[in-house]
Amino acid sequence: MTQGNCSQVIAPATKPITAEAFSRSDKTSVWWLSGAGFLINSRGTLIMIDPVLTMKPGSPDICELGHRMLVPLPIVATEVPRLDAILYSHLDDDHLAPVTAPALIRTGGLYAGPAVVVQELANLGIPENKCRSFRIDETMRIGDVEITFTRVDHSWQNLNPEKYGPPYGPEDCCGFLIRTPDGTIWYTGDSRLLPEHLEMSGVDLLLLDVSNDPYHFGIENAVKLANTLASAEIIAHHYGTYDGPDVLAFNGDPGKLSPAIDGSESRFHVLAPGEPYVLNGLSIHKM
Repeated sequence: MTQGNCSQVIAPATKPITAEAFSRSDKTSVWWLSGAGFLINSRGTLIMIDPVLTMKPGSPDICELGHRMLVPLPIVATEVPRLDAILYSHLDDDHLAPVTAPALIRTGGLYAGPAVVVQELANLGIPENKCRSFRIDETMRIGDVEITFTRVDHSWQNLNPEKYGPPYGPEDCCGFLIRTPDGTIWYTGDSRLLPEHLEMSGVDLLLLDVSNDPYHFGIENAVKLANTLASAEIIAHHYGTYDGPDVLAFNGDPGKLSPAIDGSESRFHVLAPGEPYVLNGLSIHKM
């Protein structure tokens, strides 16, 4: 990690994701896409979570959201050969990117998320038969992978409802508990810490939001969750991607969490975008 302007932490140098990442496999691998996005290949079942993978036309460093990238994308949407599922946790454009979403239709993947997400996907031109909406605690199955939609609290519009509109309701945002043949992955989603988060068990890999925003975990609660799930491996995300030193959701510093996380030397991982990790017999290691 490096420090950018105004002390903004920048993610490690990007490693390109190649076609091999989408091949059939005898293991489950995870790649951070930068921002809050992930690619999972579980024995050939391919899942993307909240991908933002398109640059502004003609610009080498401005993404589709209009933000300057602090690190390059590891792959762009037009290079993704196939997917089985594309999961969206909520409507914020750094999760549901309006150019990337329709660009991924060609992958053949099934789009899934809360009902308001599916409605927005329809607005973006995604065919109805390519989308499925789910409520909190409901489960979907893709190949040998089972995905349960977990609860979050991300009603950030309460900062100023007159400016931002009605806040997200309890069914408008979610996380994903992803059970694979090689272990269970939990993508918590953007959320303040909830009591039921601290009751979660059986998580082998925690995809941990480390941003500073008050409608996310924040450092203290991210550490609390990490130490509650004391046997889980951890991958940090939601930091170091977009140039926005004054945007709390774009900022965070994994280095401020690691000293307080029990066993962080062996289980707290700061990936580069595009750097693979492998779940192997309920353990995780770099490829």
